[in-house]
Amino acid sequence: MAQVLQLDQQQEQLAVRIKYLKLKRINDLNEKLRSELSRERITASNACLSLINFTTNNTDYTLPDVWGHLEPGKNHFRETVRLRRANRPSASADSTGCCTIV
Repeated sequence: MAQVLQLDQQQEQLAVRIKYLKLKRINDLNEKLRSELSRERITASNACLSLINFTTNNTDYTLPDVWGHLEPGKNHFRETVRLRRANRPSASADSTGCCTIV
């Protein structure tokens, strides 16, 4: 009789733990949904206008047909590539490629 009573208590404790874990999971999901709901939202049309404003106000010289070419000496990325080439040991001094095949 005592064993049966002990098994019933263990099953009740297990049921309480399972209910607690389910409640905790639901509360976590609810909190996640609340934080997602509080996030600032904009309409698609406002997002498109913002994107259009950014692309018209910021020059992108990777599109030379639209923005033209950079003046010589203004491209800081090209200078970085030159510095890397100068510091890299190469097989021949007059090598102009980006890679060395050994």
